[in-house]
Amino acid sequence: MVKSIMWKPYGKGFARISGPKAIRTITPALFMYSKKRNHFTALCWAIIWMIGLAGCAQQSSPSGGEKDLTPPKVARQVPENLTTNFKGKIVELDFDEYINIDNLNQQLLITPAIEGTFDFKTYPKGVRITFEKDFRPNTTYTLNFRNAFKDVTERNPARNVKLVFSTGTQLDSLRLQGTVKELLTDRPVYDALVGLYQVSDTLKFSKNKPYYLTKTDSSGRFNLENMAPGRYWLAALKDVNNNLLYNTEKEAIAFHPNPITIPGFTDSPILKITNADQSPQRTPKTLATSRTFSLIYPRGITSVKVKFAGDSLPYALIESNQIRFYNTINSTDTLRASVTVQDSLGRNFTSDQKIRFREKGKRDADTRESLEVKQTPKSGEDIDEVFKMQMVFNKPITRFNPLLVRIQEDTIRDVNFTANDFEWNAYRTEFKIEKELKFKRDVRSLFPKGTFISIEEDTVQAVKNLNPLRDPEKYGTISGEVRNVQSNYMVELLSAADFKVIRSIPNKSPYTFTAVPPGTYKLRLILDLNKNGKWDAGNPDEFIPPEPVIVFPNDIKLKANFELLGNDFSL
Repeated sequence: MVKSIMWKPYGKGFARISGPKAIRTITPALFMYSKKRNHFTALCWAIIWMIGLAGCAQQSSPSGGEKDLTPPKVARQVPENLTTNFKGKIVELDFDEYINIDNLNQQLLITPAIEGTFDFKTYPKGVRITFEKDFRPNTTYTLNFRNAFKDVTERNPARNVKLVFSTGTQLDSLRLQGTVKELLTDRPVYDALVGLYQVSDTLKFSKNKPYYLTKTDSSGRFNLENMAPGRYWLAALKDVNNNLLYNTEKEAIAFHPNPITIPGFTDSPILKITNADQSPQRTPKTLATSRTFSLIYPRGITSVKVKFAGDSLPYALIESNQIRFYNTINSTDTLRASVTVQDSLGRNFTSDQKIRFREKGKRDADTRESLEVKQTPKSGEDIDEVFKMQMVFNKPITRFNPLLVRIQEDTIRDVNFTANDFEWNAYRTEFKIEKELKFKRDVRSLFPKGTFISIEEDTVQAVKNLNPLRDPEKYGTISGEVRNVQSNYMVELLSAADFKVIRSIPNKSPYTFTAVPPGTYKLRLILDLNKNGKWDAGNPDEFIPPEPVIVFPNDIKLKANFELLGNDFSL
């Protein structure tokens, strides 16, 4: 089929609107010739010549006909697969049809790892790869091209394109197969890097690249082949930046608890990866206004201690990573303080800080942040006879009047509160109420304006809530047992959609989750080996594994007024 070609004037000749750049213009000389001869005949031959050249230069999918589902196949390899005594530095592959090469630098896995880099040159049906340095002697190499080669018509990837050769007299043939999953969800991990590392006293996954490596398929399975006998560390990680190294801040990792010996290691290991960020806390960023001065840390904070060199200031942990100082003394001088924070791993970080508030100007007249509150449960949500409420403020509360608080049953009966009924945190930014009620109807709660006064002398508008008393028949129960567990543990009820923790029950068997709304859930068992009441991710640099996690294999589908029994964990 001949494609239509559109032309437009270009100087003294014509230009083709589409097509290869090499044939966009017809030279003026050609048309000078056409003036001397038969103008019409010469022009026709010129157009025919250009159409033919365009058809040769432009490769595209044929229109119509059956869809091409056949992937490209290797027609020639240099060296041939399973070659021994290979001494070259050039590898060539030819295919039986035209191909495109897709991101060869990332798709090609070379194991064991090579020294230096490689360059490659592409051809319509193949590729030539030139390596910078010689291969190591007496070593078996595997080049796994994965999905690097695809045909030009339907982009069908060539399958199982591998090249194995040895620089010695024999080929290594040992193999290791296994699976990689997410520790906290038990889901298979696609495209995880799996590596074997030669045993060394100085080995760190963040500094040493694997000797043998491969990547997982969509089911999380991996297959390491053509390995030499030896003793290795086995690890898997999500290599986000493709540098074959573990990035402690961004990448999930798993490793076998002990070095393995091949041959002799007969297990099919399941490596369960998780984020184990061990990066140290760093100097915080600062943010100053005329009213506040904030320290913003790159990692979360669990506690704060501040020692002032002179005048002191009130402060609070406002967010998980932000400390805010309040200018209650209208200071314009620089104040000095030593600030010690502790992260979730129990590590302390101390920095000497200069605290200086910005001089007040016209733009600071209305920059005070309004006092805001978030509460649980929200108005309209069901509650139990044991009334529980939590309120979180965006700045410290300096004055609180519990006598203004009203809790009542349908405006009939009030419950009186005292200051002891409210449990405040250390920074006065959060409180909890827990009080048993004898109500049988909807519960109304009212916190009038002026109940809470902040450190900046502002308040919130009246907070009004109406919460129905929970109807047990609209909810269900999930229960089970934990068997053969010698350590402390926690059973977690999770959302099946995103594995968000809904509730947790520590060290209790049988366990029971009551008043659970209808829906689909997951269950997870956390082994608290160090008895600190939380799950710990371990330390890969010190070969300390994360605390074990067991995810219940089935989804828990709960209906209203149902009790699901027998959701048991056993080690």
